[in-house]
Amino acid sequence: MIKFKIVLMCHIIITIQSILVAQPFCDRMGISNGWMLNMNDSEVDQITSACALNKALYFRTDFAWSDVQWNNSTSWDWSNIDRIVSSATQKDLELIAIVDYFPPWANTETDTVFWYNFVYNAGLRYIPQGVVVWELWNEPNISNFWPSPNVKDYVELVMKPGSNAIRAAAASLGVDITVISGGLAPAATDGTNISQVDFLAGIYSNGGKNYLDGVGQHPYCWPLDPSIPDTYNWFLNTQQLREIMLSNGDSDKRIWGTEFGWPTHDPQNNGVSETLQAEYLSSAYEIWEEWNWTGPLIWYAYNNAGSDFSNPEDNFGLVDENFNPKLALETFQLIANQCTFATNIMDIFRERKGIRLLQNPVIDKFSITGLEADSHVQIFDTRGVLFKELLVSSKSRADIDVHSLPPGCYLLLVTNIGTSNKSFLKLLKTD
Repeated sequence: MIKFKIVLMCHIIITIQSILVAQPFCDRMGISNGWMLNMNDSEVDQITSACALNKALYFRTDFAWSDVQWNNSTSWDWSNIDRIVSSATQKDLELIAIVDYFPPWANTETDTVFWYNFVYNAGLRYIPQGVVVWELWNEPNISNFWPSPNVKDYVELVMKPGSNAIRAAAASLGVDITVISGGLAPAATDGTNISQVDFLAGIYSNGGKNYLDGVGQHPYCWPLDPSIPDTYNWFLNTQQLREIMLSNGDSDKRIWGTEFGWPTHDPQNNGVSETLQAEYLSSAYEIWEEWNWTGPLIWYAYNNAGSDFSNPEDNFGLVDENFNPKLALETFQLIANQCTFATNIMDIFRERKGIRLLQNPVIDKFSITGLEADSHVQIFDTRGVLFKELLVSSKSRADIDVHSLPPGCYLLLVTNIGTSNKSFLKLLKTD
């Protein structure tokens, strides 16, 4: 059974690879995990490590006002966000900071000076640590994340003071940043929620144009195929948002897909199978890449949030709640490997420069050759767990014993000891 599953996975990977065209996805792919502030240090490191090893460039997470100033406007506790930033930046992930959520003592009636102060101080603290993409709130067009959604309130209370604050912090530090409007959720304008089209039009009509560098969009369309036109296909309907931008003279700005995905929950409740999740992920990145006015496209989420099969919110992950990979994880890896990364990010597929893994797939042991210098080799599984590490001389062929590893896909991180340049290679272990 194990052999059959491995062969089936390889067949799916090869099939997808024959369909996809190599394109520069490297500046687009990322993961959004919104509940990181509730995790312990070990869980945080596990997720950031896995995201980096699976070639995500961006990592989007909350920088919640409510977390920093829970008690009052004079109390400051950055420790929770500090550990997320430290963990992500150590893995060379580019953070998308979502500044959001009122603390208990604040609401839409609170003086905006307090919001300004929070965002400004967040910028002073984290821009020097490399956080240069800032998203102003999460899904402000629906009542889940904003009490009684109102475009004017969002522009006046969040966008204008928030953008002014983060830009002032960046200017004082001499650093260029990108400010994104809050990613909009698919919704109908129904007296409670506001549609993405109406909300973006309202941002412009309320004077928000000069306070954003890009438009945030959450092009969810589950359980629909992203490639098939439909009234409710808000992946393809992202083009309607582009038309609004063009009509307001914003052709030089891009739409950032800061969340998208398909949950693998109960099909009777509009869930999709793991196979469809993988297919739709692949199709979505192809479509997004065809639009020259789009920025990054960020998958939600790396891991399932829970184990309730009936609840879509628990089932968006590329891996399940126990970090067992779904087929979509392999698809994400494959797409990330379709391009050449800039040398200042990482050097993917160094096989082209002489590194070879012999006997891949492998049963008991494999050899690594073609190293330009003595290197540190680490073997991780797709959850980011380190299984083995060793030093390999550039002057010899190194045989590496992996008979004790369970069958599955593994990632090798090869670090040149002299230059610290990193290379990633994929290894398939069979039984």
